[in-house]
Amino acid sequence: PMEFTYDNIVKFMKDYFKAYNTYAQDPKTTHRMHDYYAPDFEIIHYVAGANKISGRDKFLRLMSSHPSSHETLTPEDIVVDERRKFSVVLLKTEVVDKQLRKVVVVERYLVHYQLVLDENDTIKIKKILFFREVLPPGTLDTSDVFKKDPEMAALFSATN
Repeated sequence: PMEFTYDNIVKFMKDYFKAYNTYAQDPKTTHRMHDYYAPDFEIIHYVAGANKISGRDKFLRLMSSHPSSHETLTPEDIVVDERRKFSVVLLKTEVVDKQLRKVVVVERYLVHYQLVLDENDTIKIKKILFFREVLPPGTLDTSDVFKKDPEMAALFSATN
């Protein structure tokens, strides 16, 4: 059984980001992310208001709905509160436009991960509170790039 120790949580978070970068954005491999999210997972985006997405599968569909680009998340700082079962991570994201083959956006996020143990005593992410850097007006941001894909644009409008 996994315990909520500082080292276990840091290892889980580092493994999670590697898996996210590799599997979460491809519809053929998103199921691999079930190792990291609780089935009743939810995320609340605090970006120009609060937008909630409930359900692991809905979230994973959203994350794999921007085939024209790829987002790479790099943790720059991981803070752990083992007693309260959460981690706060300062993340750098780099979004590559696959057609241009270059990084078109670099942003930072501050993300609060609420963790739980599942029925197998495995750490899972139950809830994310997501805060995105506000870039200067006129600067291309992650959502601008993701909205180039029709399904992602539809999902963005459905969550607003």
